[in-house]
Amino acid sequence: MDEQIYATLARVLSFLAVFLLVLGGKFFFTAKKRENLRKDLPLPFTFSGFPNEIKILKDTFGSGLKDLFGTKSETVAADIKRAALPLDPEDVFACQLLWAVLLGVCGAVVLLLLETDPPYMLGGVLIFGFTGWLIPAVQIQNLAEARQNSIRRALPFAIDLISSAMAAGLDFSAAVRYYVERSLPAPLTQEFGITLKMLELGSNRNDALKAMADRLGIDEFRSLVNAVVQGTEMGSSITETLRINAEEIRRVRVAAAERRAQRAPSLMMIPMALFIMPSVFIIIFVPIYLRVQSSGMAGLF
Repeated sequence: MDEQIYATLARVLSFLAVFLLVLGGKFFFTAKKRENLRKDLPLPFTFSGFPNEIKILKDTFGSGLKDLFGTKSETVAADIKRAALPLDPEDVFACQLLWAVLLGVCGAVVLLLLETDPPYMLGGVLIFGFTGWLIPAVQIQNLAEARQNSIRRALPFAIDLISSAMAAGLDFSAAVRYYVERSLPAPLTQEFGITLKMLELGSNRNDALKAMADRLGIDEFRSLVNAVVQGTEMGSSITETLRINAEEIRRVRVAAAERRAQRAPSLMMIPMALFIMPSVFIIIFVPIYLRVQSSGMAGLF
């Protein structure tokens, strides 16, 4: 039995060694190409690792998958827009298909080496393939959420700086340029840079801010834009509007933090019920059970 286990482990390790060698060679020969593609907008590993294969699958199955998952494609397009990635839903579906096949094949090889029964092998392959299908979409969603959180954290300070620059005598375009030029590279700085370019090309201030609100997909900033548009139509001071809305955004952030803090005790119940309480019961009752057995009273129970 031990020899069979050692032989199976040797097969698995041999497969992993060959697989990692091939994968490492793939990344070594395509490293320069990946460095030259969109340095300002780096793609996740699942997309940057196999660009040629994803393009082939996109050209072959991209449009069909987009039509098949119509509602999902809209959600994916919204996540791509919020993450500011140079992709479209067809790229995401092609990447999902690629990783579903890759993980499915890897799972099949591993289960074959382990000499698994056919029903269990089929279930394992389906689980591996479904996991590979989910990974790219989850990555895009996580990147979009991380970018939105970064923008939410930086937004109040940015609005305060722009409003202070306008109070000092600058117009809106000059105040935005002042913020962009004196801020570190960040998602919000990038978005304000796009808005500044739109203003320099002749776009209306309200239209540029509405376009920025559509790109960000953040309710607090959309409310700010609506307040600025209404204030402009009524002739009120935009500086005071920006300052008031910056305070409102801070209050929203504090309220969101308080809600997350209130949810913490209920979320802690899950790991406690799964991991901590069984351990406590084992520590308490196992010695009692062993002592009862050793005393000869086990037949009473």
